[in-house]
Amino acid sequence: MRPKVILALIPIYFLLGSCKNDDLEGAKSFATLSESLAIANKQISADIYASCARSASWEALGTSESRENMQKQLDVCDKEYRKNSQNTEIAGSVLVNYVAAVGNLATTNENGFTPKIEQISETLGNIDINGQKINGNARQAGFQIVDFITNFLVSDFRRRNLKLAIVCTDPAIQEYSTNLSNFINSSYTDYLLNREIKQINEHFGFYIGQVNRRLTGLSGSKDNPQDFNTLQERQTLLEEQERAEINKVIERKKYGAAYIATIRSTADFHSELKYIFNGNQKETSPQKIQACKKYRSNPESQNVQNTDRQNDSWNQEITISELKQAKKATKKYIDRVTPLLQDIQY
Repeated sequence: MRPKVILALIPIYFLLGSCKNDDLEGAKSFATLSESLAIANKQISADIYASCARSASWEALGTSESRENMQKQLDVCDKEYRKNSQNTEIAGSVLVNYVAAVGNLATTNENGFTPKIEQISETLGNIDINGQKINGNARQAGFQIVDFITNFLVSDFRRRNLKLAIVCTDPAIQEYSTNLSNFINSSYTDYLLNREIKQINEHFGFYIGQVNRRLTGLSGSKDNPQDFNTLQERQTLLEEQERAEINKVIERKKYGAAYIATIRSTADFHSELKYIFNGNQKETSPQKIQACKKYRSNPESQNVQNTDRQNDSWNQEITISELKQAKKATKKYIDRVTPLLQDIQY
């Protein structure tokens, strides 16, 4: 499934209200954000492998040993980082699929959520970039997100359960989003891209060093002034090329930072919706927690799996007050995330 509605935690027509032009524009903006985040997840994940390959290609090829080193690095990229790229995209898609499913719930579209749940924990556990991993708590949270929404949609697909979905999944969403954003930051933005800059410095430093040695040999000599000028021009050109290549990586670091900020903003938005739909309270009552357990695949929940779910433990109807608060939260989220996603231009 390729979800088209990724951040539709609340149906847009529902939050933005009427058919006024400003409401329609808001809906259009939100749909654009959804598509942009799907693309960002794919691009950032793919660049994990691409960054490794770029770093390897910057090996200065002055000797047979350096050429061998480059090939060894490329082999590591193919063996480890290609799979890490694929697994990181899957890790991001846990959130992508969750919000798509809740968006489908909001619009009663039942074509939403068919993840391979048994592969989630294994996939998340296989991500390892320079020792940076998705930790055990976050892997469990990711599994809980998928497990909850799968059971939820299969057994009790009703629009009025939108509040239940948001309140029940928020702890897992917060845990997972925090760890996923920290992982992207430490493994991609701060490690891989910094390593790429280091390789660029070493690459150009090797060739600039050769030019400098020749310039030193010619300095003070009146012979071959044309050679001296040519070498100076060569040195300037290499320095300009080095700055240009480093600037490309700095731009990718900006993209990574924007993606991380988007994940965290999405978690904040979800938390705000949970607060609104939980009666403007931070803590979830034991009664509501018990309702959430109906949709957990664990022994503790088995005694309630077959209960009458129409007797929900709290009122699921969204009030006018909740609607107003949710509209305000949605607008704030759109205003926050729009420029972030516009910054991600691979």
